[in-house]
Amino acid sequence: MMKRIEFCLTWVSLLLLQTAFAQTFTPLAIEVEAETGILSNPWGGGLNCPQLSEADLNNDGLLDLYVFDRTVHLHLAYVRKNNQYVFAPELVANFPALTEWSMLRDYNGDGISDIIAYSDIPGIDGLTAYTGYWQGNKLAFKRFPFKGPFNLAYFPLNSGGKAQVYISRIDIPAFDDVDCDSDLDIITFNLSGGYIEWYQNLSVEKGYGRDSMIFKLQSNCWGGVYEDGLSANMSLSSAPGKCFQTGANNPSVDYRHAGSTLTTTDVDSDGDLDLFIGDVSFNNINLLTNGGTCAQAWFNKQDPRFPGNDKGVDLPIFPAVFMIDINADGKKEVLVAPNENNGSEDVDVLWVYENNGSKQNPEFKFKQDDFLVRDMIDLGTGAYPSFVDFNADGLMDLVVGNGARFLPQGQRSIGLTLLQNVGSRQVPRYRIVNRDWLGMNQYNRENFALAPTFGDMDGDGDLDIVVGAEFGQLYYAENIAGSGKPMQFGAWQEKYMGIDIGQGAVPQIMDINGDKLPDLVLGNRRGNLNYFQNTGTLQKAAFTPQDNALPNIQRLGKVDGTAEGNFIGYSAPLFFKQNQSLQLLLGTEKGELRLYDNIDNNLSGTFHMSDANLGGMRLGGRTKADLADINGDGFLDMVVGNARGGLSLYSTSFRSGQATPVREPLSTKALSLTPNPANDWVSIPGLGDEEGILSVYDAAGRLVVQKQVNQYNSSLQVEAWTPGVYLFKLSTEGKVFAGRLVKAGK
Repeated sequence: MMKRIEFCLTWVSLLLLQTAFAQTFTPLAIEVEAETGILSNPWGGGLNCPQLSEADLNNDGLLDLYVFDRTVHLHLAYVRKNNQYVFAPELVANFPALTEWSMLRDYNGDGISDIIAYSDIPGIDGLTAYTGYWQGNKLAFKRFPFKGPFNLAYFPLNSGGKAQVYISRIDIPAFDDVDCDSDLDIITFNLSGGYIEWYQNLSVEKGYGRDSMIFKLQSNCWGGVYEDGLSANMSLSSAPGKCFQTGANNPSVDYRHAGSTLTTTDVDSDGDLDLFIGDVSFNNINLLTNGGTCAQAWFNKQDPRFPGNDKGVDLPIFPAVFMIDINADGKKEVLVAPNENNGSEDVDVLWVYENNGSKQNPEFKFKQDDFLVRDMIDLGTGAYPSFVDFNADGLMDLVVGNGARFLPQGQRSIGLTLLQNVGSRQVPRYRIVNRDWLGMNQYNRENFALAPTFGDMDGDGDLDIVVGAEFGQLYYAENIAGSGKPMQFGAWQEKYMGIDIGQGAVPQIMDINGDKLPDLVLGNRRGNLNYFQNTGTLQKAAFTPQDNALPNIQRLGKVDGTAEGNFIGYSAPLFFKQNQSLQLLLGTEKGELRLYDNIDNNLSGTFHMSDANLGGMRLGGRTKADLADINGDGFLDMVVGNARGGLSLYSTSFRSGQATPVREPLSTKALSLTPNPANDWVSIPGLGDEEGILSVYDAAGRLVVQKQVNQYNSSLQVEAWTPGVYLFKLSTEGKVFAGRLVKAGK
């Protein structure tokens, strides 16, 4: 029996070790408490312009939630478990790179979601599609062959040629069954933007079933309505089959702008499609009721301040509607989000209107404005994190600068948010204690995009603060507390040392040249790095402000944070040591984290990029990382901020101190699990005072769940898990426990 236990333990340990080597980064489930309580998804990364679709994302037969954030062209996934949405970013690993808008629909009726998205041909407006299929229990896709111009959706012209279906880059079209024949059609505004076009899918009519997409412009005035862009109201036609006539002298025809969102749904369950419209000029949503039929749509009623019987949508700016049954009651809720990031709400971005009536007689009531984001750290637009022990208790706290948070009337708020570590050395827990730490919101009219860094600039043994900002200057405050004491800062010094790099200053304090003096390295909007060498003393730093004056270096290491074809890079430097050598982790505009070496004694040369996208992570744009060992396991943990205003947190394979970036296994002991096999729940008995991080992997080495456990919280619900073998790893102070659970079938 003992040999069997040893064999199983060795097998588990080897699999866990293989997982550690295969996965450079593992998400960390560290608890965060905000003003509203414990956040269920604190490290979800934030949202700015989410687009939502219902779809089965993990092949379990339940409708999950797919989110595409237009701001950074990022795919996100939430799986439905016990009537809740659980963040599952690994489920979108196979999704193709897309821009502007993306939705999941089942165009061919095979029960697997497909992608309908904006054109991927630069400069060409239109619609592309990808056919979905299962790869294990994850969706994967292959490009749909339209066999038309640019492989985009097209339609025949009267002249005998063909053209792509025009869909503006800034619009969101509808893709739905308009004529009730089961295949899916396109609804979009025409090129001039006033009338709505219906492109009928003739796949069924031509005898192909639903596996084809063959479009014909069936109506250039669908529903008979006209949008002039000057009023929140639509102009309605007088009868079915008629178009609203604008009149030759109507000035709105000349000044009609582009920018509308369309969402079709049968709101009143009468068998035809009604229409939600959002407009780039207004904060409201208009609901058009279809008084016609599937064959002949006619919008004869409108609610321009939807919902007229409750708190209407007032979401700056350019709102879009998504129909999702978030509470699984069989009735879809109306969700509203902004479709433009500039000058629009960037925290409370998902409004929910619940249907308190029936399907036939809906009654939509406002419920909340922070769906999904209420569970995250979300600071608005942009997040620039930095680890530091601000209160000298030996625990790593977190200071995060934001780009800005939207306020009405063209205002914004900026600041440093302080997350205090109120846990222990082995089990960190964070609490948001101050959203304007050190009072930097006083500068909100003159600057934004605050990026903090800490270092001892005056040789007194404590850490001072330097903050970079969008307009290229630095802010400095001296820590006057003294070594080993909680931080206490003097007044802010603006335009520190006269340094100005133009735009997008993201600084790091680091001794780059090995002379024991703290230097400054600044990322910038151009995507390169500016090196400012400290020419002062240990007690008094000094810098030459001109970036092109020696001993400064204007393009340190020749690094480049831009993407191909782009002139904007927004580089964010993080130098750190491994094997006694400097390495550079560079955040970028597109969102990759690029790793460089060959830095020591090569400041005037070219650094070597050893990894163009470390970990293959997709976090969205303008990433900024920092490293610290926050859980005492001897390895550096990584926090990453992004353009969405949120954070992601990972354990890494980089050793803290001077070591190789390879995870070495700690001494592994047997972990007791009961019951085993298990159907519904499993517990870890006998924890006593032990507490730590529990990680569970499936037999393929994929992380299934990660949570903090102690004697009061040592149970895990496994009812929804697929039957099979699961590997448990419990990491506590200096020890690792491993065990195997058999999940039984029903």
